[in-house]
Amino acid sequence: MSKINVVLVVLNNKYFDQVMGSLNFDIVNLAAVIVEGSETDSLNLDGQQVPIRSFSAIQAIANKERNSVWLISGRINGVGDIYKMKKFLIINDVPEGNIVNFEMLLTPEWIANLRYIEEYGADFFATGTDCTAVGLNLKSIPCKGVNLADFNQDLQQSYLTAKHVFEHVKPGTIKFVLIGLAPYSFRYDNAESFSVCSRNFQYMFALNIPPQTFQDRLLKVIVNDNVKNVFIQATAEHADLNFSRIKNYFNGTLSAKVAVDWEDELKNLTKKFYPKTIEKNLQILKDYIELCLANGAKPFGVVFPSAPIVRENYDRELLNLFRAAIRQLEESYDFKCIDMFDFSLGYDFFHDMTHLNLGGLSFANALISFSLYKQGILSAENLTDISYDHFNALSWIIPQDEYHALMEEVFKASVKMIRRKDKIKIGFVTIDSAQWCGDDLYNLLAADERFEVTLFDCLRADEFDNKLIIEDFWRGVEQFKTHDNLNLVVVDNPNAFVPAQDVLIFLTPYFGYTPLRFQSISLTPKNLIAHIPYSFDISVRESIYYDINFFRVVWKVFFSSIPGFEAYKKNSKLGMPRGIYSGYPRTDIFFEKGANFNFNWKMVRPDAKKIIYAPHWSINGVTKYATFQWNYEFMYEFAKAHPEISWVLKPHQSLFFSAVKEGVFPSLEAFKAYLQKWDDLPNAQVYTGAYYQDIFATSDGMIHDSGSFIAEYQFVDKPMIYLTRKGTIYNDLGNEILNISYLVDGKDFAAIAALMERVFIKGDDYRAAERREIFDKYLNYPKYNGMLASEFIYKNIADEFKEQ
Repeated sequence: MSKINVVLVVLNNKYFDQVMGSLNFDIVNLAAVIVEGSETDSLNLDGQQVPIRSFSAIQAIANKERNSVWLISGRINGVGDIYKMKKFLIINDVPEGNIVNFEMLLTPEWIANLRYIEEYGADFFATGTDCTAVGLNLKSIPCKGVNLADFNQDLQQSYLTAKHVFEHVKPGTIKFVLIGLAPYSFRYDNAESFSVCSRNFQYMFALNIPPQTFQDRLLKVIVNDNVKNVFIQATAEHADLNFSRIKNYFNGTLSAKVAVDWEDELKNLTKKFYPKTIEKNLQILKDYIELCLANGAKPFGVVFPSAPIVRENYDRELLNLFRAAIRQLEESYDFKCIDMFDFSLGYDFFHDMTHLNLGGLSFANALISFSLYKQGILSAENLTDISYDHFNALSWIIPQDEYHALMEEVFKASVKMIRRKDKIKIGFVTIDSAQWCGDDLYNLLAADERFEVTLFDCLRADEFDNKLIIEDFWRGVEQFKTHDNLNLVVVDNPNAFVPAQDVLIFLTPYFGYTPLRFQSISLTPKNLIAHIPYSFDISVRESIYYDINFFRVVWKVFFSSIPGFEAYKKNSKLGMPRGIYSGYPRTDIFFEKGANFNFNWKMVRPDAKKIIYAPHWSINGVTKYATFQWNYEFMYEFAKAHPEISWVLKPHQSLFFSAVKEGVFPSLEAFKAYLQKWDDLPNAQVYTGAYYQDIFATSDGMIHDSGSFIAEYQFVDKPMIYLTRKGTIYNDLGNEILNISYLVDGKDFAAIAALMERVFIKGDDYRAAERREIFDKYLNYPKYNGMLASEFIYKNIADEFKEQ
């Protein structure tokens, strides 16, 4: 047999060896190789020196080898690269019929997936082009599915794939089919298109479809036996049902420059289809729909999103014709199309112009599964298997009332499933022992024989290498260990394994600060999330805070005050429909008769006043409370000079990194030395962590610039001096309390000293009566609810799981 003269164009050098290894040199005579970045200028093949040239030499080689077969492979950004090269070769007088897409990045996954569904069946499968292969995430559809989409798969091949599946699986097992479509689907035909390539080769072997085109016949002979064996030897064990390997390859973002560069090419590509195939493809899709319905499977069309530049420049006539045809099919059949073409996603969610990256997948697949739910294909119970990331994405793209209705049904389904368990596992999650809500709620839950309760004390994942954070974390662990009633699990590794829980009571609203096991990507509604805020809401936060992902998927939020609850309802775009006013469990102890408080203050004089100094961390935070950066030296010197006062310095845990990050101290060591100076004073000590109620109750006053302590300290009815700064806007609760508190500019050292002298040392607490009036109005939650906060929260959770 005479050999075929071939010029090989490899667009991406890293695939050079793979492409070369795919050729059958018994039939191929390699005339030249064009590749960028080669370390040599020739290749020795059985004594023949084959020239290797850069892309700049294409024109010269084309003049000599225009009658050879030109194979293009090894794309960089997508199939558009190959189109561009084809266009360039045509301009240089290479006949179009001689140019072949030789994309040989072949894997056994497609065939293996097909063989998997033949052997094991499925609830659904999907077909379509690479947009479906890359864009569909089976993990977001909570039933057994197989992705049978493929690069350059046209409607004819999709139909033949589906026909093969229905002929080889048990009748009635396929519940629905996802048919990947694009606005150009009716004008696209592999038999006419340049893109008829080695991907058709898969069908020749898998489905015994005889080759119809010159390129098919050519590819059958020029590839070697190793490539053929990839398909012959593939088994179900090789399956990659979700094309995860391909998805990882496509994970990345593109720049605005890339988008601009694509504009002209896009305008050409949208016209490179074949109008004469429209009637043929419409009939194929009708046949496909009828095939599904005849086999008891509901067909869904799926059109995946495209990047902004594609949406803006797409041929609108083509798009309108496509949608008109789809509407007619929806009216004629039990068929629905999930059309996301105009779905507004920015470039950050795309790998290239038409392929979603892993970030984009979450939005598209959230909408797919919601559409399946609306059509009755998926139940609320099905959706409890999907991660909270899925619901977070969905919350941004469907109407608010629909989202809340969905979540209510999903939570009801989850509660119903959990209720059937013999033992319900409840876990508290904290990233700072100072957040601990107190033992009372824990003890109430643990005393209920239905529940198994655990406290997960976690090293915060965003600061897991900060030495001071680590030291404070282990101090908190030791504090918890002194309480024998607590079933404590220490999580000091961001990737640590944590046993599954049915209900998680988060004391922080920040998924990103928790270990991976407690982040939204790892949790589903089978892990119901309740939230007890670790602090009173005192200030008006930036609006973005009220819309963080945590609040979009939380089952219950137990608010400490009515004004705080109202702030969330007002500022969140989704409102706060699952919020409940419970009161603050950490302060329950102050309402308990006979509570015994004890703390060992460092006293120089037996009659010393006991004062807490509690600096906040928010030097340049979202909420700017902190004045520490101005007065930390003054406060130390004042404490040193006043032995008639016994001090507890209680810094916020986050000050351990913000004091250095914001330049107040040059290093962690310097900040640690500052804390040590306080500890070394005969009348002062540093305290961090949980169980500070004893300190509050035995103190005589507090001076601070923290947020939550504005309200928390009211429960002990002691005078409070608040260090102010410009820029913080307080909510109704914060303003009401501060209006009856002792305020002083955090930079005015003389005024600070004078106020401490009057209020703390001389004991002139002239606002005590006003303070008690405000407390009764806003903070006396047992009076409002008829019970303590811990009792209220326990009852609310426990009642959910009572037998119905």
